[in-house]
Amino acid sequence: MRNPKEKGGYTFTLQAYQGKAKNKIKTSEVAIGLLGILQASPKASELLNKESYEFVMDKHFKLHVRKEEVVVAAPVENLVSETAE
Repeated sequence: MRNPKEKGGYTFTLQAYQGKAKNKIKTSEVAIGLLGILQASPKASELLNKESYEFVMDKHFKLHVRKEEVVVAAPVENLVSETAE
């Protein structure tokens, strides 16, 4: 486990969607642990399958949770046909 007095401490950002991390968290044991707990929770799994969330632990050990907007990209063939008209 990391020494909390080291630079960075326990701070992390975890962006999660569909039960997986969207960003690189392998350097944060705390973020990895949080993701494991979220995956084990039926309610958290249900929420993470529908929406994308950002979890940020700050240097004061406050966990900030924010629901992110999920952007769905249009298929490439639709974009090509629309611009050709």
